[in-house]
This record gives sequence, C-alpha cells and structure tokens, in this order.
Amino acid sequence: MARRPRLLPRETRLGALGARLADAEAVAADFAGDDLPQKRIRTFSEAAHDDLSVALHVLGLIEDLGLVVHGPRGCAVGADAPLERIAVTDLDQRDTVLGAGDALARALLRLDETAGPAALAVLGSPVVAINNDEIRAVVAEVADQIGKPVVWARTDGFRSHIAATGADAAADALLNLIGAPEGEREPDLVNVLTCWTGAAVDDFVAALDSLGLRVNLLPAGAHVADLRQAARASASVVLDPDGLDALASGLAERFGVPVLETPPPVGPTATATALTGLADLVGREIHVDGSSPPIESLRSRRVVLAGPSAFAFALSDLVEEAGGEVVGLTVPHLDRSHAQNLARFSARRPRAQIHVGEAQGFELANVLQRLAPDVVVGSADAVAAALRLGVPAARLDPAAVIGVPGARALAKAVDDALAGAALAARLARSSARYSAGWLRRSPDWHVKLEVK
Repeated sequence: MARRPRLLPRETRLGALGARLADAEAVAADFAGDDLPQKRIRTFSEAAHDDLSVALHVLGLIEDLGLVVHGPRGCAVGADAPLERIAVTDLDQRDTVLGAGDALARALLRLDETAGPAALAVLGSPVVAINNDEIRAVVAEVADQIGKPVVWARTDGFRSHIAATGADAAADALLNLIGAPEGEREPDLVNVLTCWTGAAVDDFVAALDSLGLRVNLLPAGAHVADLRQAARASASVVLDPDGLDALASGLAERFGVPVLETPPPVGPTATATALTGLADLVGREIHVDGSSPPIESLRSRRVVLAGPSAFAFALSDLVEEAGGEVVGLTVPHLDRSHAQNLARFSARRPRAQIHVGEAQGFELANVLQRLAPDVVVGSADAVAAALRLGVPAARLDPAAVIGVPGARALAKAVDDALAGAALAARLARSSARYSAGWLRRSPDWHVKLEVK
C-alpha cells in the first residue's frame, strides 16, 4: 500500500505565525518577501485550541458522518456533532504502550452498527501519535468489512501550533470521501464553503439562487452525498477562508472546480464584488448595489476588531467604509494567504497594531489597555477582556455580517456596545483579572524569536 503524502502543518505550508505583536507595516513586511517569516514562539501560553478540536468541529458539521476519536476519554470534548455520532476508543495506559488497533476497529464497527452513518472518519490524538498506531491499515480493513467509506483525519494534537491545521486535516478527509466524480460537470451548481450558519448566510444563498444557480452548502448542514456532488460544481465560493481554504484548493486541484478569488462577502461592497465575480465565472449577469451606508455611531470612533483573520480584514474594510478608524486587529494566526489583505490594510493604517494569538488573555488585555479604543467588536474573549477594562464592546459573529445586510449587523453591534458603556465602566471597577505587575509588562513579553 503506497504511503499517502504527509499532511503539512500550516507553519510549513503557508509560513503561519501564531505569535506576533507589531504595527501593521512590520507584520506586512513579514510576508512581503519570498522567505518564510521568522518563527516566533511563546515561552508561556495560557491556553490554546489544537488541531483535533478544529477538525472535530469541521467534520461534525456533516450530518451523516460518524466520528471516532482514537485517544483517551475526554478527547472528543467540544465536538459539535450529536453524541450518537461520536465514539472514543478510551485508551488506557496499557493501550498507550502496546498499541490499540483492535480498540479502534471495535469502536468503528460499534458506531456503524448503532448510528448507521453514511461514512466514518477517524481522528488521531497525541497518544496514538506517540505509540505510532497504524490507523491507516485499520481504516482500510474496516472499510472493506462494512462496505462504507472510512477516512482518516490526520490530527495528532501537537504537530502544529496553528489550530487551523486541523481544518486542513478535516479537508483532506472530506476530499477522500468524494472519490472519483460521477457524471458531467453541472454548470448551474456552485459550492458555498462555510462552517457558519444563520440568516445572513441564508440571504447570501438566496442571492445565488436569484442568479439561477443551485447551491451546494458545505460542510455546514451537508451530507456525505453532497460532498460527492461538490466535484461536479462549476465553482466554489469560500465564506470562511481561514478554515476551508484547503477544501477549496483541494476541489480545484483534484477535480478542477475553480475557486472564486475574492475576499469574503462581508457587507455591501465585498458582496457586490463576490457576486459579480461569480457571475462572470459561471456566465451569468447580475447587478448589485455595492454602496456601504455610513454608520453614525462609528464616525471618528477608534475600533479594535477581533476574530478569524480573513473575517477581521474584511470587517476592517467595512468599518472604514462606514466612517470608523481601525486601530487594532487581534487574530488567531496569520499566514501567506493573508499577505494581500495585510498589504492593503497596512497601506491604509501602517501604525495600527496587529496582535496574533489565540486564547492569550494577558496579551489581549494588555494590548487593549494600551490602545484604549472607543469600542471593541468581534470574538467573545476580546469582548470579555475589553469590558473588564471598561471599554464598550459587543460580540459580532462572522456569520452575521455575510452579505449586503452585514453593514446593518455591524451598526447594531456598535450601537449595543456603546449602549453598554455604563456596564463596562462598572465591570472595570470590580473584575480586574490580572495584577498591575503583569499589566506593566509589554504585551508580547512571552513571545520570542525561535533560536535556530
């Protein structure tokens, strides 16, 4: 059996950084040349997601896919899939020493019998990465036995510091479920790749329907049969590039499905660009009003945005179109796929601060304290950190700003944040999380250049 190509971590594949703090001009310079940016590491980390948790999230969105986590009890905590579709091999000390291929085979057969999924996926863990279980052989044997596809998402929990590597492992598994495409390409079929759901996503799908296109939504709410259909689509539109770029590029490389090369459709202007580009790609005509109305509550406000990297850059465009000033971004990671957005953002706001780091509360609180923005919008951890400092803040889910209504969603988030200014002030008097000594240190105190 020929060995599959090694799944490259984001650091190797795209030069990803998970630890960085500098102004936009300096961070853009990291990715401006041909060389990979110099790697930075944390000498202290408060918490972090790993590739297993991200892969579980992505694969759990496929509604008839059974998931087996090959590891100790607790490794599947946080999975979004219903419990009846998840099994854990529950490895003990003996298994970690002697191997547990038989335990994996039993778990796969039991889950197939009880849940009856259309296909099964196995996810690895740090334990089996250490004891070197031959997952691949077990997967092939069980697939022959049950007559259903069984794939391996090659996660191990510690190979990469970038959790998004887990999305790449999930994409590899999903692509292997597709197999050889059956039938001719369908010119009216478009893949919309997203892990997000909600009314704004539904509205975007409706806009594609108005072009006379059929939408194959993946992986959110999809079935295994929808994956196979994806290989026959005329194009792929990616709403969540940080999580699903590998799935989009895999569909392009393996099955010739072109990818729409535009920023995520966040707000009117970006949505008009995306829909016009897609219409050109599939031979349709469309007119979309791309004007973005001013948001009075944003005028002259200094704003910090937090969330997935591609989303944060797209939202920064919308904020500045609406009259605000983006003084900082805090994102989980950056890589070469963000180079163009970085360069554009840096040209507008060279001194804006970019903080790269996930689940690093000390860094985040310290950055926000020094920037002292008027409002913080985005992820829940950034909102909590801002409120503890007395800065008005509001959660804004990426799914809420997809499409033309994204400007209204942003306006509502800013209005909600400013309406809660008194609450933020009260929290600042009563909920300090870090001592004054910690906060006197520079925000990137624990981020060091890697010594080679």
